[in-house]
Amino acid sequence: MLRSVQPEQLDSLDTSDPDAQASRRDLVRINRLMGNYRWFQRTLQTATTHTIHCLEIGAGGGELATRLTARADFANYAAVDLAPPPANWPASATWYQGDILDYPGYDHAELLLANLILHHFSNTQLASLGAAINASGIRHILANEPCRRSIHKIQLRAGRLIGFNPVTLYDGSVSIDAGFLGLELPEKLGLDPATWTCKIRTTAMGAYRME
Repeated sequence: MLRSVQPEQLDSLDTSDPDAQASRRDLVRINRLMGNYRWFQRTLQTATTHTIHCLEIGAGGGELATRLTARADFANYAAVDLAPPPANWPASATWYQGDILDYPGYDHAELLLANLILHHFSNTQLASLGAAINASGIRHILANEPCRRSIHKIQLRAGRLIGFNPVTLYDGSVSIDAGFLGLELPEKLGLDPATWTCKIRTTAMGAYRME
């Protein structure tokens, strides 16, 4: 499968649309089924040796931030997303509403978190983001994205059995097509192997994880 980035239906729906609300609930369930939240929590416990300045890109509904800030001590937790902050956004964290690629605060972060967001970016956009990372103070990246394998589309279709919304099923397939394999993500970000040590693993539930 060649990587293909296409628009997702959720991005064009108003936040009050019932399909949009159902799909966002499905995304929380998908994150739980894939074990994404647990992976971030577990990896952070071993990845950081001091309180750290953390930046989450594409924070969405704030589910990951809520879990992490309740369990870890950050010097600062900031997030950037096109949407306004969710109602339950942690009081200890900051929110920047705007384009991830235009965010001015990369240099203030040491740790970058990305959960199911980088697959939305074209190769050109990933290169632009990578340039901002390389020019910043970021020294650690945890990214969780879809793994681009056909088997995971079959798994996704099984979501009908537990009531996944049609928007979720469509967008999930598009997301898998835009996902990553092997060293694609660090290469597309332009992370020089002479500077960055990258660990990649994939899971049976369709996660592609880069540390």
